[in-house]
Amino acid sequence: MDKISVREVCDACGGKINYGDEYGADKTYVHEVTSDSKEVAEGALFVCIRGERTNGHKYAREAAERGASCILVSEDVLYQDMREGCYLIRVDDTLEAIQRVAAWYRRRYDIPVVGISGSVGKTTTKEMIAAALSAEKNTVKTIGNRNSQLGVALMMFEIDTTTEIAVIEMGISEKGEMDRLTHIAAPDSAVVTNIGVSHIANLGSRRNICREKLDITHGFADEGILYLCGNDDMLKDITTDSEYISNTGKVIFYGSAPCCDVRAYNICNEGDTTSFDVDIRGEADIHVSLSVMGIHNVHNACAALCIAGHYGVNLYKAAEKLSEYAPMSMRGQVYNINGSFVIDDTYNASPDSVKSALKVLWDRKCEGRRIAVLADILELGDMSETLHSELGKYIAEAYKRGELTDMLITYGKDAKHIADMAAAGGVCVLSFDNREDMADYLIRNLKPEDTVLIKGSRGMKMDEIVNALKAAGGTYV
Repeated sequence: MDKISVREVCDACGGKINYGDEYGADKTYVHEVTSDSKEVAEGALFVCIRGERTNGHKYAREAAERGASCILVSEDVLYQDMREGCYLIRVDDTLEAIQRVAAWYRRRYDIPVVGISGSVGKTTTKEMIAAALSAEKNTVKTIGNRNSQLGVALMMFEIDTTTEIAVIEMGISEKGEMDRLTHIAAPDSAVVTNIGVSHIANLGSRRNICREKLDITHGFADEGILYLCGNDDMLKDITTDSEYISNTGKVIFYGSAPCCDVRAYNICNEGDTTSFDVDIRGEADIHVSLSVMGIHNVHNACAALCIAGHYGVNLYKAAEKLSEYAPMSMRGQVYNINGSFVIDDTYNASPDSVKSALKVLWDRKCEGRRIAVLADILELGDMSETLHSELGKYIAEAYKRGELTDMLITYGKDAKHIADMAAAGGVCVLSFDNREDMADYLIRNLKPEDTVLIKGSRGMKMDEIVNALKAAGGTYV
């Protein structure tokens, strides 16, 4: 972040200085922005966020003592708790205020921003795009899970005068959220990975989810470029005159479908790697080798090459960077546990991401059994039973055509619907009511050369199963 003055912060958010020397606000500077009091350092702007579990206003004094130069508040804070030289700026809503400051700060920089949206695969796509761009450009990318209403705002302050391009992930769960995020980041291009059923309990239907995701185009200044996965049934027919999008001069499709402008072909899985060729609009053919499996990752890599090429990065250098990509923690890492192979995909789950993960399990070369360990998928609302049952049917139908799940093990009330439908189709099924018994069963019964996929929603804490297996003896492949 490049420094900005307290006065600039106050003007950008429309706040009022409640504590601090009014005349010194032009000469007191902010060097970083955070909502975590433990991260506050000298010269920080601390944003007091009132959340469900805690209220940031409780930590205003701690932030001041740590050296914050400015604190954004929407509640009364005792002035005597503040050290001299620390400013209090009062606003009606601290989240909206920091979003306004973030939007103002981002527009100080005439650099391209790539927005990333979609129901699943946003983080992996963001990582691959950033990797491809980094071949020739100083790239800022979303850190961790900063893809929320607060997170996107905080990411803007990672940009500085050395930044050449930024890749910003945008996650939403309710109507209207994407419109706010895209006007903060002001992307000039955007990628939408797919339209699934994540957050369908809040948004009501896939059509509504599609509309909300494509609102990312509202932040385009003029004639932005929209990159869509041509393999997605709800995205493949979107055009520049679609009612779903605005300010878009061009729509480019990527993926492995025949309709794609940038298309992967000659796809080959070998061990835990995937190699393929990419036809870029009939103008170039690039060979790519990834250290991860799954057709979804092939599509993500195609998106990365699209973006890299558009911003002038040498495509061969971009492909080389993609070959160095490694999966992030709990997003497809493979562990060798006493000779069996465990695919840790426990970061989160949706029906679509479970299907993608199962395809990885089925496609992976395996001398032993293929075992799927699945837990509840949360936040599906009234459609939960139906969607879990459909997953069980998906597994059963794959089993009948030779894509074998030798054993399905489930944990949770809703995952039992997966088990019931899979069992009806002939799959060997075992269900557990707690993680401890499940972990114990796996430790005692896994055999060398077995491959095990472990996946479930974050709230189901399936990473504890992986940790228990690793404690029994395992190394990352």
